[in-house]
Amino acid sequence: MIADTATTSARAEAPAAALRLFCFHHAGGQETAFLGWQKRLGARAEVIPVRLPRPEDVSPEGSGGNEMSMAPVVAAIDHDIGPLLRRPFVFYGHSMGALVAYHLTRLLQSRGRSLPERLLIGAYPAPHLPHRLAGCAHLPDEDLLALLPPQPARHSLLLHRAPGLAAAAAARLRLHLGLCDSAALAAPSDPERTGHGSPQRVSDPLRCPVDVFTGTSDPLVTDAEAAAWRYHTRTGCRVHRIPGGHFFTRETPESKDAFFHRLCSVLAQPSEWAADAAWPMPATVAS
Repeated sequence: MIADTATTSARAEAPAAALRLFCFHHAGGQETAFLGWQKRLGARAEVIPVRLPRPEDVSPEGSGGNEMSMAPVVAAIDHDIGPLLRRPFVFYGHSMGALVAYHLTRLLQSRGRSLPERLLIGAYPAPHLPHRLAGCAHLPDEDLLALLPPQPARHSLLLHRAPGLAAAAAARLRLHLGLCDSAALAAPSDPERTGHGSPQRVSDPLRCPVDVFTGTSDPLVTDAEAAAWRYHTRTGCRVHRIPGGHFFTRETPESKDAFFHRLCSVLAQPSEWAADAAWPMPATVAS
């Protein structure tokens, strides 16, 4: 669902933007992860953080709202933001949000709808590969939170001093990791893998370009896993190596500056439609 307050603010600050940038947050996070993005991007794009649907609205019957599956989640998001997709748009998803944005793009493509000018992936391996926290949703709160890469100091200190917040964060993380696991288990086009981890086939690769942003010291995503997104698009894939770890969008001033400099460059470029290009196309790496 659209984050109402953030969306209102974004539209007030970027009234002339011709491009809409829909942002999908990481596992355990919220749409507030994109605070400050509109100021950074100015009139280049209208920043619209997307809130996931309420678990009770998309959970399987009998789960008590403690499970989420990818298909109903992206269907609910499509229903919510569909009217806003008449203007040129881009999706950016960070970590889990990248997987959500990918499956939403697949849904749009399957329905013959307009696709994002570009699908922007942040800090997540290609969807035919397992993510590092797969199967960890069942762990106790303390063990689950301990698996996370370091986050900005203020966030980590807050969780340490407020056990109630830590418990809520763990519950949210558990729910979101289960969502990622559901996508891996239920993917309708789960590709066969070679010994090198690359798929032998992917049904209906995306007909929009993919740009992948990956932290140079991210413990959850390797360069090869980032480059493997090339198997999921027919129209070109570029990998942008950003100095920093898993949360390079907000870790340090240097990592943030590097990320937004590259993001602004990507948003300024026209889409490169080449639906009939040979597949898979090699991934271009930009450091």
